[in-house]
Amino acid sequence: MRRRCGRTCAGLPLALALYTPALAATLPGAPATAGSGPRQPPDPAAARAYVESIRPAPALQAFLDHAVADLENTDPALRRARPRVAVIDLTGAVPLLAQVRGDEKVYPASTVKFVYLMAAYAWQERGRLTIDPELDTELSQMIRESSNGATQKVFARLTDTEPGPELDAAAYAQFRDRRLEVERWLQTLGIHDLHAVSPTYDGDGDLFGRDRQFLRDRSVKGGLEAPSRPLGSGRATGGDEFPNRQAMTASGTARLLALLATDRALTATDSATVRQRMKRDVREQPHLVHRIAGGAAAIPGAEAYSKSGTWGPIYSDAGIVRDASGKEFVIAVFTESSPPYRGEAIAQLTRRTAEHIFGAGAAPNGGPT
Repeated sequence: MRRRCGRTCAGLPLALALYTPALAATLPGAPATAGSGPRQPPDPAAARAYVESIRPAPALQAFLDHAVADLENTDPALRRARPRVAVIDLTGAVPLLAQVRGDEKVYPASTVKFVYLMAAYAWQERGRLTIDPELDTELSQMIRESSNGATQKVFARLTDTEPGPELDAAAYAQFRDRRLEVERWLQTLGIHDLHAVSPTYDGDGDLFGRDRQFLRDRSVKGGLEAPSRPLGSGRATGGDEFPNRQAMTASGTARLLALLATDRALTATDSATVRQRMKRDVREQPHLVHRIAGGAAAIPGAEAYSKSGTWGPIYSDAGIVRDASGKEFVIAVFTESSPPYRGEAIAQLTRRTAEHIFGAGAAPNGGPT
C-alpha cells in the first residue's frame, strides 16, 4: 500500500476510511454509474454572478481580525506561521466575506484534492468522463485516505495526461495545455486564484520526466516562486527549480467552497454527493480534532465537510460548516512555517466563527477552546 499524504487517516478503521461504491449507493446523491449519461450542469454565468456578489462585511471582518489576533497573541507558533484565513457567511441573502492575508498564495498540500473531486463530477455532468467503479475508488482514496497515488490517477483522468519521460516540444505543448484543464474550468466559475495544475506526489520516485518538465515551466502563470515549498515526503524543493507549483489563496478557496455549498458549481445531486464524500466527524476521525471538524464538533448539531492538508511546513484545512437549522459558512485556513505549525488554531477559529455566525443557538458543546 502506498504511503498516504500527511497520514490523515491515522487510527481510522478501514471500514470508515473507505467510501465504497456499495456505501455510496445508500447515500443521498449517490455517484452516477457507468451508462448514466451526462447531466445538465449549472450555468457557469450564474456561478460567476454569485462569486461577484460576495461582499466584504465590516462586522465579520472585525470579528475575524480580533479572533486571529487573539489566537496569535496566545500562540507564538501561529504568529510565525502567518495564517491565511477567509470566511464567507452564507446565512443571509448576500454572501459576506472576511479575510486575513486571504489573497496571499500558498502551497495547499492535500487541500487541493477537493478541487479535483469537484472537477470529476463537473466532467461527468458534461459527458467528459464516467465515474466508474475504478474512478470511484480512486476518488475515495484521494479524499478519505488522502492518497497521492490515487490523486495522480484521478488527475490523469481529468486531464488525459499520463506520467512518463520528458517530451519533445510538440508533444509537450499538448501535455502542457491539457494540464491546465481544471484551472480553465475554475476560471469559467469566476475563480481565478487557484493554480490547480498538477497532482500531489509522495516524492519517492513518482515525480519524474514530463511532470518535472511541467513544474519547471516558467511560461505557465500562477505558480509559486518562493524559495522553498514542499512537493512530497516533507522534502522542500527550491522555487528556482519548480516555479510552476500548485498555489491557492484562502479567499479563492472559500469562494469555490461557497459555490459547492450553494449548488452553483455542480448540480444539486452532485453537490450533495461531493459534500458527503468530504464529510468529517471527529468521533470517527479523531486525528481531525485540531481541524475544522474539531471546531464544528463543539457546536451542537453542526456538521463539517472539508479537506485538510499536512506536508512539510504546510498545515491547512478548508471546508463548509452547517448547523442543524441550515445556517452555514465556509472557512479556509492555510499556515506555513518552519518548524511547521501543528497547533489547535484551525479548530479554535472554526468554533469561534460558528458561535459568531450561528448565534445564541451555537452554545459550546465541549471540544477545542
